[in-house]
Amino acid sequence: MIGYTLTPEQYEQVQGQFINPYQFINCVQDIDGNWFFFGNEQDKQAFANTEFMWLFDLPEAEYIPPIPPPFPPTE
Repeated sequence: MIGYTLTPEQYEQVQGQFINPYQFINCVQDIDGNWFFFGNEQDKQAFANTEFMWLFDLPEAEYIPPIPPPFPPTE
């Protein structure tokens, strides 16, 4: 999966910020601890005329999710 990469500072700047009353920015961390933002064309339209449109100009990279913790054993 391809996403937009953020620096830790950019992540702190945008994480949890609302772009309208119904949508907020939620970034995720990859297996290496890098922060990613994901957005499609529909999202791009929602971000138009907001202070966060620059997110779509960030470098793109392959997102590799972290390995989930093991499930506890069942009895």
